[in-house]
Amino acid sequence: MNTVWVLVCDAARGRLFEIRENDPSWHVIETFSHPESRSKAAELVTDHMGHNSSEGGSVHHNALAPTSSPKEVEKGHFGHTLAALLDQAMRSRRFHRWVLIAPAHFLGMLKNELTVELTKHLMASVDKDLTNLDLHQLAERLRDVVCIPPDQREALRQADKHGHRGAIQ
Repeated sequence: MNTVWVLVCDAARGRLFEIRENDPSWHVIETFSHPESRSKAAELVTDHMGHNSSEGGSVHHNALAPTSSPKEVEKGHFGHTLAALLDQAMRSRRFHRWVLIAPAHFLGMLKNELTVELTKHLMASVDKDLTNLDLHQLAERLRDVVCIPPDQREALRQADKHGHRGAIQ
């Protein structure tokens, strides 16, 4: 069976859907929340004693200090978690193709976390924040993006049957 997964997310939340061949319904697989990505930087940064660190309070700079803000680091953690989940599901053959929808900045971060194999299965990506749309609105808005063209369905079946999941690009 040809199955498409759709991940609609931003840096702090996401929903994962499954669309099965010959069934236009979107089935929610999982929802994600990462509130740390929305936290204030001061809430994310503490010193070794648990006190808030002073930002810019010293003229001395640590050469080993991270170049990313604490919020960017948290967004990166969330992106890594999502990519790892997708990679594991792909290796378990839970889907054939997938679609990624996220705001441009997070989309870039998430794509940097994807394995080569997972990237081969990416059908499309959309750089929009659609996290606030309900299920019906998402299905309508992304109708043409998530469908597997009929001429590729048989090729996917054959590739899956012979264990060559990356055969269709």
